[in-house]
Amino acid sequence: MSAPTESKVDPEKPFTGLDGRQDSVTSDEAAVTVVDLIDADEALGFLTNHPRAAEIAIEGTAILEDPVQLKKLLHKIDFTIAPLLAAVYFLQFLDKTTLSYTAVMGIRQDTHLVGQDYSDLSMLFYIGELGLQQKERRANEIQAEFPTQYLAQHMSRLGLYLGINIMLWGFILGCHAACTNFAGLAICRTLLGVFESCVAPILVLIIAMWYKKEEQGRRVSWFYVCNSLTQIFGGLLAYGVSFVNTKFASWRIFFVAIGALTICVGALVCVLLPDSPVKARRFTDAEKVAALLRTKDNQSGTQNAHLKKAQVFETFKDVRVYLVCLCTMLSSIPNGGLSNFSSILLTTFGYSSRQALILSAPSGAIGAICVLGVGYFSDKWRDRSSVMLLCILPTILGAGLMIGLDPNGVPKNKAGLLAASFLTGTFGAAFMLMLAWNASNIAGHTKKVTINALTHVSFAIGNILGTQTFQAKQAPGYISGKISIIATLGILCFVILIPRWYNDMLNKKNRKALEGMSEEEKVGLREKMAFADQTDRKNVFFVYTH
Repeated sequence: MSAPTESKVDPEKPFTGLDGRQDSVTSDEAAVTVVDLIDADEALGFLTNHPRAAEIAIEGTAILEDPVQLKKLLHKIDFTIAPLLAAVYFLQFLDKTTLSYTAVMGIRQDTHLVGQDYSDLSMLFYIGELGLQQKERRANEIQAEFPTQYLAQHMSRLGLYLGINIMLWGFILGCHAACTNFAGLAICRTLLGVFESCVAPILVLIIAMWYKKEEQGRRVSWFYVCNSLTQIFGGLLAYGVSFVNTKFASWRIFFVAIGALTICVGALVCVLLPDSPVKARRFTDAEKVAALLRTKDNQSGTQNAHLKKAQVFETFKDVRVYLVCLCTMLSSIPNGGLSNFSSILLTTFGYSSRQALILSAPSGAIGAICVLGVGYFSDKWRDRSSVMLLCILPTILGAGLMIGLDPNGVPKNKAGLLAASFLTGTFGAAFMLMLAWNASNIAGHTKKVTINALTHVSFAIGNILGTQTFQAKQAPGYISGKISIIATLGILCFVILIPRWYNDMLNKKNRKALEGMSEEEKVGLREKMAFADQTDRKNVFFVYTH
């Protein structure tokens, strides 16, 4: 192995150690030098080309070395990022589940839905999401891409791209109010899925840019908890709207109100959400430096606007990607059924339509507590898979109770079935942990974009399958839907242990590779790999989490 080149750091160029274009150490499977800044993370260009590099290096380091200033910086990051991400995810989940609330507000009767029409409308949302994630070819090069994610990467303006999509889906949601039949709703539901498809992958990229690995699970939970909070807000709002007596049906008012709110939030996201630490307008250059250096040990960088075919190919050769996709699909099948049929199930247990709406609130509260707890402990224990098991088991129990207490659509214990319904709200944290797993275990911007898109495809497929497990011909018992919850989550309990084992194996492999390097080589190469935009499999300093 070659020795590193000794060079005295120029005080006017304090970030030279991070520049992979300089002479560097290579090993059989470890790092490579960056040939050009176009191949590196955008952070490297910002740090090495800044006209006041020496000055901001001193100021940024001072922030990191002062506990008070560092805490202040983290709070500024949290208050800049977290509220907007939470608002986006809140509206995304609320908007796509509006169909569940309006199902007991008269939409099925007013638009003449019969048989499997309602299930098909639920499915079409995910068909829309899946449709925009499908592969396409460019005329001048043979490469597969997932349009919405790669478009966001090419633009390198995540905040603007996300905000525009939010406003578009808010407009489409409002258009639901004008629908009078299945065909109109089918078009709206499909378009809604198209414009919402970018949300979760982009939010995961943003979390990975700004936070350390041990902080990411909790931060993901801060926006994912809004899935549960929407149940509280949406249920109470729908309950209140159901008392409105006008010529304009209450469900139509519900769609217009939520659509208008979504457009307003989309506009705020366009203006306020930073695209990356480098492009954060509300942060000083010193704060940007501190934010970048604070997460340097993640070895995953921020972003790179150029699509790298080698990283795409590596993604499809990484067996963990298929395991993540399988886990995501297994956790999404129950979601496809429960997110669209939860209100209907409550009516089959003997509750009125209005009672079903308001009973969404306590279920949402239980889900919120579960998500925040799971996010906290997954970071504290640095263990995603074990915590995931803890949130899956109550849902399996809840589905089993639904079958035992309501075997043929004839409820035997109304209170028991309500409790069972509340228990099924815990499993949603499993998908949240898959998002956190992606943020913590993947490096290389194109690879991150690709696996996030694949995860979302798996999420859409799982939800499509889930909507079809609840068959109209089986109403009011919906036995196949309840059985599918037990079966898919039961399998997930075992599958989730495989990527845990595989990550342990990769960490051992990296530690063995590092044993052949001197401390001097390790220090020099670790610095250069931090913002080289290399994949996790090309970086022996990358540490995988459980």
